[in-house]
Amino acid sequence: MKKRGLSIRYKVLLLLTSIPLITLTAYLVLAMRIFEDDKIAYVFDSSSTMSGTMAAQIKTQLNAVLGTAKPIYQDYLSVYKFTPVAKSIFDNEDNIENVIVFTPNEQGQYQKAAFLEKIAGGSDGFLNSIQSKLPMYFTEVDASQRIVKVPFNDDRVLIMDKVWNQDKTKATIFVILVRMGETAEMFKGATSQHMYLVSADGTVLFGPENLVGQNLKTTVAPNFLTDPTSRIPQGAETVKAANGVDYLVSFSKAGFGDLTVVTTIEKSKALSAVQILIRKSLIFFGILISLTVIISLFASTGLTQALTQLFTATKKVSEGDFNVRVKVDSNDEVGSLADNFNLMAAEVSRLLEQTAEKARMESELQTAKTVQETLFPEARAKIGPLSIAGFYEPASECGGDWWHYCKVGEKIFLWIGDATGHGAPAALITSAAKSASTIIEQLDISPAKAMELLNRSIYDVSKGRIMMTFFLASFDLQTGRLVYCNASHEAPFLIKKSDDPLKKKDLVALNEVNNPRLGQSRESVYEQTSIQVSEGDAVFFYTDGIPDIQDPAKTSWGEREFIKALIAANKDFPSVADSVDRFATSFQTHRQGAPLVDDVTFFVVKNDGIQ
Repeated sequence: MKKRGLSIRYKVLLLLTSIPLITLTAYLVLAMRIFEDDKIAYVFDSSSTMSGTMAAQIKTQLNAVLGTAKPIYQDYLSVYKFTPVAKSIFDNEDNIENVIVFTPNEQGQYQKAAFLEKIAGGSDGFLNSIQSKLPMYFTEVDASQRIVKVPFNDDRVLIMDKVWNQDKTKATIFVILVRMGETAEMFKGATSQHMYLVSADGTVLFGPENLVGQNLKTTVAPNFLTDPTSRIPQGAETVKAANGVDYLVSFSKAGFGDLTVVTTIEKSKALSAVQILIRKSLIFFGILISLTVIISLFASTGLTQALTQLFTATKKVSEGDFNVRVKVDSNDEVGSLADNFNLMAAEVSRLLEQTAEKARMESELQTAKTVQETLFPEARAKIGPLSIAGFYEPASECGGDWWHYCKVGEKIFLWIGDATGHGAPAALITSAAKSASTIIEQLDISPAKAMELLNRSIYDVSKGRIMMTFFLASFDLQTGRLVYCNASHEAPFLIKKSDDPLKKKDLVALNEVNNPRLGQSRESVYEQTSIQVSEGDAVFFYTDGIPDIQDPAKTSWGEREFIKALIAANKDFPSVADSVDRFATSFQTHRQGAPLVDDVTFFVVKNDGIQ
């Protein structure tokens, strides 16, 4: 008698279990990997955005402090003592508590030469409290020219700035103690993600209270902290902490001193939803196989028919058709298995619909970009004696930069602004600025008064959460006088016409006034000043995204190359169109097609005189 193999019942059992087992296992592994990778990418993207936004805000705030302190520096260096002008500026800055000047003696040791203080004796008390740290601070500032410290582990920030006289023979160190309470509180928030402001050696300046003043490397040691040669301004990585816990770490350098904003979250917490999905999928998978085995033992014929349907359905699922459904009339375990399969396919189909919805939202962002482009004027224009040409390219679908020009009576108003960060929130602020400007254009007011109205509009829209640097000027068609008001924006350059090729000395920075950013306080008051723009003179307006342009190796263009390119583009005092095209070619050559880290906006205005 021929020896037979397994009976048909067991063959059916093997068939029923093996096909779903192999197919669903492959699907489960693939789906879990996709879900996990997608979740990690989402966490990295959101945390990188958070750290980048906070880094930009830190940079803006500290640059605003230095912008305020610059006139104090200049006042002191002019006569080597503080005059009432410096005292007045200092008294009007509530956040700055002390300004102390140190100069080297004959032995090369730094000693206090002058000071400004809000409270009598405050500077001495402050210096006594950091007496033991001062030698180390002086060594660091000699090496790097500028350092930022938080010596008291609270919201008081110490900025030490080394300034040389014009012939580089005498150095002066300015010590500024400023309070940044709101910023410190933002870093203290206890959530699933923790944010830290750290220095190059890893010392936590702002963060959760139990870690301020400690070294972040004792808890988490990302590569950018352990590798001092790293120059990457922003990044994300997975780091194993000293206690063996994996962390997802994102960082963004502030671009001010050696400060870096770091965001951390435990990988297990970030992937908790994926782990729950895996456990539920495994439970469901086990139930599915168990039911298949039990049913196949009692109903071979009916089970074979149902198995054919399930096999066909699982094959379609493996091919990507998640809309397939199985129709089984039985009310036993086979019917339950079919129902569970239908539930699984429906859930996967729902996830695919969510993916399609994400694609739809990206399409809407592209539409928003198209709409935002309507906020900008024509890139080339001629208004009276003024020729105007501009350039704008956002770093993402929607940008935070905006520029504009308009004629109001016998004056031409020139507008340029930069909202905090970029993307949809910043784009909303630029829309608010455009709307406000449309109303302001109907009023016969000065740039300073227009800036106050614009500030109130921005503040009411953002409630102080998103701010905007801004520069507003008006050119008088009768006198050629340019009246301007600056709200912590990059100072434009007046390009003076001469018979010789353009040199650096022919660039005049319009930085005589510097006011608070728009949206910082609803009651901010703005000052203005004026300068003569003669026939043949031009003015170059820009945002801070230009010096930050990077090549594929993440190397920034920088202020020096920016100035060199500006001089080269205008060396023969060309038309505004040629000036814009030359300058754009310069930074595009450096960029080599690399993504922008910030929006790029600039425009050139030239007084051609009466033609």
